[in-house]
Amino acid sequence: MADTGEILVVIPARGGSKRLPRKNVLPLGGKPLICWTIEAALEAKLNARIMVTSDDEEILAIARQYESQGVIAYKRPGELATDTASSADVLIDAVQAEQGAGHDPKTLVLLQPTSPLRNADDIRAALSIYREGGCEDTVVTVCEVDHPTAWVGTISEGGLLEGIAPSGKRSQDYRKEYRLNGAVYVASISTLFKANAVLTPQIRASLMPKSRSTDIDDVNDFKYSEYSLKHYSD
Repeated sequence: MADTGEILVVIPARGGSKRLPRKNVLPLGGKPLICWTIEAALEAKLNARIMVTSDDEEILAIARQYESQGVIAYKRPGELATDTASSADVLIDAVQAEQGAGHDPKTLVLLQPTSPLRNADDIRAALSIYREGGCEDTVVTVCEVDHPTAWVGTISEGGLLEGIAPSGKRSQDYRKEYRLNGAVYVASISTLFKANAVLTPQIRASLMPKSRSTDIDDVNDFKYSEYSLKHYSD
């Protein structure tokens, strides 16, 4: 099994959000949304440095509550807190801040705070797959799709459903398909700098259950997460 070297966990959390304002600090299950991701990273016990990168003082103040456990609250430059700032630029900035502090991380674990149901086991599983693959290919968490993509199309201006070729097959007759769920990304930092991207040409999958694969984008996603925390545990 390959050695990942020093690991840097990055949790990027902007203060602004259009569809669900202030979502990263909204209370979910009795604590701010971002706390679920910080605590999952700590519970994974990766022997890693954990950084919350944000432009927002309230988010940074929450992150500082975990400083005694090694969490770093890093205020990113303002130009990296806009809608047009790329994820790669935010991550490169975070790594450069670590390098400026005298550290030399080799492996990046990206955890989006909008995936609060992802747990420590999910993080460890993705890192294990990354190691088993020789630390060359990016690993992403995925879940099974609800319906075959053969049933997905677009609607024209005239109201016609296009892009679907009805076959008459039942959903269970199609080959299983999977989608990115946004919960965990594991990548080489050298790839991040060389390609200015997290994803490699060949990507490995780490499977997560649909029940933990919510990516909060709007109020409906948030309500589903609240419901899941109350009624599910797997």
